[in-house]
Amino acid sequence: MLNYFGQGALLLGNPDALEHPFYHLAPEWGLYPLVALASMATIIASQAVISGAFSITRQAIQLGYLPRLEVRHTSEQEIGQVYVPRINSGLLIAIIVLVLGFRSSDNLGAAYGIAVSGMMAITTGLAFLYMRSQGWSLALAVPVFAVFGLVDLTFLSANLLKIREGGWFPIAVAVLVFTIMATWWRGRRLLAELRARDAMPLNQFVAGLAPDKPARVPGTAIFMTRDPAHVPAALLHALKHYKVLHERVVMMQVETQDVPHVPGEQRLAIGELGKGFYTIRVRYGFMDQPNVVRALAQCRVGGLRFNLMETSFIIGRERVRPRPRRTAFWRWRDRLFSLMTNNMLDATEFFRIPPNRVVELGGQIEI
Repeated sequence: MLNYFGQGALLLGNPDALEHPFYHLAPEWGLYPLVALASMATIIASQAVISGAFSITRQAIQLGYLPRLEVRHTSEQEIGQVYVPRINSGLLIAIIVLVLGFRSSDNLGAAYGIAVSGMMAITTGLAFLYMRSQGWSLALAVPVFAVFGLVDLTFLSANLLKIREGGWFPIAVAVLVFTIMATWWRGRRLLAELRARDAMPLNQFVAGLAPDKPARVPGTAIFMTRDPAHVPAALLHALKHYKVLHERVVMMQVETQDVPHVPGEQRLAIGELGKGFYTIRVRYGFMDQPNVVRALAQCRVGGLRFNLMETSFIIGRERVRPRPRRTAFWRWRDRLFSLMTNNMLDATEFFRIPPNRVVELGGQIEI
């Protein structure tokens, strides 16, 4: 505040300092110290942006708005210290394109203005929604945030005049990111609808099993599924090819809820269907790190014990292909979703499943 007020006071007294008001705040001998200060501030700001990009990407993955990506935890004490290699590479490419395209910091002024003023306006809207969810009445929330909104929209509308001068860049980036996230979210919904339409209810499947058919083999099979109420395709494929079932069959769903953390006592929900079939729902917050092996160890509290050496994790790997004809889900979005699906991180690594206990069954699905 002192910095901006100081620059404003300087310009009121000396309009000729408009070109570099920050560096005109100090006498000539203070130029290089200010350059050093600005450099340190730039480094700190860039690190904040990079860390924020990693953290938001991880939360978007957990909430189902981005495909699975490799997330490396860089601290054993702090859960939020993460590094996402693909996002880091994407930021590098974006920065190189930005520097080559704009060539100077002066040319970035319009882009910076729209990015900052747009962020302020969005933050005001999100703060309004959050305080409403915390019990604020409209009579209190509207006047309070109307003041902030008026200031933010004034800045934003003034900066919108500079779209042609470079302000288009943050808007283009926002549209690109939104398109990717919306495509992934919508594609997952369509896939879930396709699976539910063709899937058999799990209760019906269990009820139709004969006491001696199919044959049962020793051990436990855990099928990772998004919908434990229906028979996963991987189970039907395994039964079709091997003609046997394990003595104990578990349908496990890993669910991310719209909260930062899920307490340990609320993490597991175990259901028994009879004939050796069980369902396990594992709940995580979007700031929690999924760990299937640790979740299985917690099942002891519910009376269900697992020996990893006698347990196999069955994972269905589906290759998504766009339909040859145009559908409601536009052709270009079909291809984008297929590309993201076929290149996302393997479930074994994401859920921290021991690789030597995993069996993958592949298939294809058209969307």
